[in-house]
Amino acid sequence: MMENRWHQGEQLIQELAGTKQKMVVVGQKYIREYMPLQHQQFFQAQTMIFIAYRDATATIKSSVLFGEVGFIYSPSDTELWINTQNPMSDFRHDEVTVGDRIGLLGIEFNTKRRNRVNAIITEINQKYMKVSVLQSYGNCPKYIQPKTLVTNPQYDPSGLISKTTLNNDIESLIVQSDTFFIASYFDDGKQKRNRGADISHRGGEVGFVKVNESGQLLVEDYPGNGFFNTLGNLMANPRACLLFCDWRGGHALQIKVTCEIIWSDKASETQRTLCFTPQEFTVLSNSLAFRHKA
Repeated sequence: MMENRWHQGEQLIQELAGTKQKMVVVGQKYIREYMPLQHQQFFQAQTMIFIAYRDATATIKSSVLFGEVGFIYSPSDTELWINTQNPMSDFRHDEVTVGDRIGLLGIEFNTKRRNRVNAIITEINQKYMKVSVLQSYGNCPKYIQPKTLVTNPQYDPSGLISKTTLNNDIESLIVQSDTFFIASYFDDGKQKRNRGADISHRGGEVGFVKVNESGQLLVEDYPGNGFFNTLGNLMANPRACLLFCDWRGGHALQIKVTCEIIWSDKASETQRTLCFTPQEFTVLSNSLAFRHKA
């Protein structure tokens, strides 16, 4: 019998979408337990990597690690070594430990390439983190909005972190964004490779994220590769962390949310809408090492 590489949350979404049988075969083909050489080379060429993890209070977090080309090293097709000395200001080494499962996403906005790794930490200290690959796969470039990023001279890895509420400035950043990231987590206690943290990219034309009168964020779930990694996690565990990057200002916004997946009863291209209910807003000033080129 062919091994099913999807956990029960992913399988439930696939069943609702009518793709469950097809994805058993697709999972075997595209979800690897190692990185192809081109993925190893891709990560080693990055200057930032997005990360999802659970902190010491089991809260799901989304953050970014930065560095010069080479700050990520891949000694084998199942290992990544990451220099963690230049993080977004919220990332703390003592919030993760050996054995923790994390999600990693590398994305190149100028070439519209992205690859994901779900991994387990095998070693960590104040300078670097070593991880072992559990799952590795690529994503299509369809909704990546091209950007040219340059160094942010005001970048401060220990910059100000402030809690806030939904206000005009925050809402403006959200609705004017063409990109955000979702950190999610699934754990049913089974030590299988498809359990753990995941971070995914969402992109579209400016305005694809809407804020309703109740302050909820509404995002249509555009057709993609059909993996439903994020939606599968959210189906099993609706708690998540959204990350919006103010590439022009060099700041970041994290939103702790719960999510409801709303299925459409109309025959349309978009079958689902993600409805995020904010629990907490956190602004991280000058926390991005890169800004949008003027």
